[in-house]
Amino acid sequence: MNLSDVQTAFQSAYHPDSRDGLTVTPQVNAGDFTVQVRHLDADGELRGFDVVAQPTPSEGRSAPEVGQNVAEVVARELAYGQLSAADEEGQFKRIVV
Repeated sequence: MNLSDVQTAFQSAYHPDSRDGLTVTPQVNAGDFTVQVRHLDADGELRGFDVVAQPTPSEGRSAPEVGQNVAEVVARELAYGQLSAADEEGQFKRIVV
């Protein structure tokens, strides 16, 4: 699967959240498509999560389906309101779709 097509599908499906201090950064890596979501809250604490898609041919999903799935997960996590802070090791919550 062409991960650039997944990114294009994500960008078409995702409707940006307008809150101040929020960044949503999609990126294609070797073997996966990752969306980093970060928010600098009013107290200056960085919060966020990563959504990672590692599609395999056996899944039977198309690039548009994977991009849509990632967009839905990002929107759903943002709808919860309070984002998680990084853990003790500086890692943010990671969601694999």
